[in-house]
Amino acid sequence: MTEERKVVTALFCDLVGFTATSDGADPEDVDRMLTSYFDMARAQIELHGGLVEKFIGDAVVGIFGVPVAHGDDPERAVRAALRIAEDATTLRALGGSPLRLRVGINTGPALVRLDATPGTGEHFITGDSVNTASRIQSVAPEMGVAVGVETWEATRHQIAYEELPPAALRGKAAPVRIFHAVAPRASLGIDVRRGPTGPFVGRTAELRILTDCLDDAISTRSPRFATIVGEPGLGKSRLVAELLKHVDTHLEVVTWRQGRCLPYGSGISFWALGEIVKAQAGILDSDEASVAIAKLDDAMPEGEERAWFHERLLPLVGIDAGSRADRDEQFTAWRRFLELVAGQRPTVLVF
Repeated sequence: MTEERKVVTALFCDLVGFTATSDGADPEDVDRMLTSYFDMARAQIELHGGLVEKFIGDAVVGIFGVPVAHGDDPERAVRAALRIAEDATTLRALGGSPLRLRVGINTGPALVRLDATPGTGEHFITGDSVNTASRIQSVAPEMGVAVGVETWEATRHQIAYEELPPAALRGKAAPVRIFHAVAPRASLGIDVRRGPTGPFVGRTAELRILTDCLDDAISTRSPRFATIVGEPGLGKSRLVAELLKHVDTHLEVVTWRQGRCLPYGSGISFWALGEIVKAQAGILDSDEASVAIAKLDDAMPEGEERAWFHERLLPLVGIDAGSRADRDEQFTAWRRFLELVAGQRPTVLVF
């Protein structure tokens, strides 16, 4: 049997009070309720690039990082868990009461059997990180997501957290730090890193090209375009972080907006541009639709074209307003909005 050590992120989701509510219930009713819950959880886990390792009673175990590892597996797991908690509000438990659940997430090393098939009952993955996820789930808030310190450290720039009191988990010698995932967040834009650790080595020429592009764009008041290409781990994000440090020391005030092209999920064709527009308007992923609309209104230019911009920008921030604008009109509005942003002060857009 082929085995390999991998760093994985385990997601453990369990229903609250399932044993008591299912006692004496009709088996067909229990099956219908569990099927809708399992289907919902599986859909979100797989949508975010994870896999369902198994279902145990009323628990769902999802794994991120196998068979394919991504650089953002912990973030994928937390985002999937937040969506599971959100979607669970549309489901009903036995007796018609709202479905209640908790989710625990933990990141760490595990032994993976590569030739086993997840979901079939075969012994697929072994490691304390998976067991700890189930323990963290037990102390998570109802309808909430709790994570261990390793997951928190990997995602604290992308997800807003509240630290919970240290928990005494079964099998742990000392209390464990636990964090409650509140919502995704964005400020400058998604995935912005400040203050990387370690010296910057071996990319001086490439950084000079980028800083020269910026300085030239500022002095000539005309756009410049640069593409950074490289294998994962080569240092693309670090190069961008060094450019941000240069922006911070620039004599002129420079607007920095950053968006990421998500490799998973639906409706992601213009996700990066949407993140940039949301950052410009100060819209957070946790904002209600009414709040997001109000913030977008505040970011709109004054004048008779305000309503025209508003209708065509709403889809970018994830609000379906039934716009009848065609694709070319939307592209025109998006481009002109960015031109207005850049017209206020020098602007860097990072996709």
